[in-house]
This record gives sequence, structure tokens and C-alpha cells, in this order.
Amino acid sequence: MKNLTKIAFAFLLLAGGMINAQALKKGSVTYKLELTGNDEAAAMMGESTLTIHFDETTQTTEMNMMSGMMLMKTITPVGNVKDTKMAVEVMGMKYEIIEAGEEALNSSKGVANLDDAVDVTYDKNEVKEIAGFKCYKANVKMADGSTNVFYITDAIAPQTPLKETKVKLAGYPLQIITSTPQGEMTMTATSFSKELPKDCFVITGEGYTKVTMEEFKQQMGGM
Repeated sequence: MKNLTKIAFAFLLLAGGMINAQALKKGSVTYKLELTGNDEAAAMMGESTLTIHFDETTQTTEMNMMSGMMLMKTITPVGNVKDTKMAVEVMGMKYEIIEAGEEALNSSKGVANLDDAVDVTYDKNEVKEIAGFKCYKANVKMADGSTNVFYITDAIAPQTPLKETKVKLAGYPLQIITSTPQGEMTMTATSFSKELPKDCFVITGEGYTKVTMEEFKQQMGGM
């Protein structure tokens, strides 16, 4: 479970900052999550998805892992990561993470996302269709010398990261392929909708235990 929690947070960090809410106004993108190079962790993940909901002021990520056995929801005001709210349901237990934004920033160290990017090059001859959009390849060079692959579309406005980064993509990413300590992670968009579901920007339900991020990780490590 501890390893699965690390994988979940790594996918959340890859998703962070992908939305240009002011340009897109509102919408939802659902991604299929895949992990290769780590058969045990991949089997534990099972069927997993991540959906991003956004409007002009707020971004929500909803992750569904192990076919619903682990659910994670983060709600972040655009431009104010420190006020992020997070709720987790795992095997019948419900947690609300206190001061999740600060902890998420600390957890991002060492994770290969745009925070660590130093350069980007585009190959518009390398194209594929993803979720109904024509996408082309972007190679993002990281500070450690590795390269992450993004397939982006010009049909959706470029991203505005939730926090400042050196590299900004020219289009919106509908597929991300990156190497992490957990294995090679791939996020591929399967659908895009302009409609937002009800209550996507609030934590709903009762029975949550309020814990710090450290307390939550300790709980997961003991399972």
C-alpha cells in the first residue's frame, strides 16, 4: 500500500498545473493511467483513471485506483497551491488531509514533472489522435538529463502551471510519458467534456478523519 500511495502522488504531481483555466473557461478531461517496468506495482494499480475538472478559478483532480478501492480528490484554487484541499478514501477508510498544498509542494521534489524541466523541443511531424484531438510530440528535457514525452494539441489553450516553471508547453497535453522511480508512467486522455459534474469543487460526504500528510503516509505504510 505504501508503494501504491507513492505512485498515486506521482500521478497527481504529473497532472498538477496542466490547466489554463482562464482560456478554457471550464471542462473535464479524463485520463487512463498506466505503469510499466514495475509489474508488481502495475498489478496492484489495476484499472486506474484520473479526471481533471476546471473553471476560471478552481482545478480539481479525481483519481480512481484499483477499480475504486482507492480514491483521491484534490481541489486547488488557480494560482494558490497552498490552499489545496485533499480527501482520500482507501479500503473503506476516509481521510481529509490538513494543509495538503504545502505538503504537495514538498512531495514534488525529485518527481519528474515540469518543475524540473529545462528545455522543450517540438516535432510536428510526429502526430497522433487522442480523445478526438490531433496531437504532436513535445520532448521535454529534464534537469537530470532525461527526456519526458508529451503529446499536445493546439486545439486546447496552452497550460498555465499552478506554480511558476521555466518551461511552458505551446499546447495542451493529452498524453504524458515519463520515467519515475516507480516505473514509466503514462497518462493518456480518453475523453474531454465542456460540462462539469455537480459538486466537483467540494469535498462531499461525512466520516472523514482529519490527518496531516505525514500521519496519512504513516497510516498507509502500516497497511
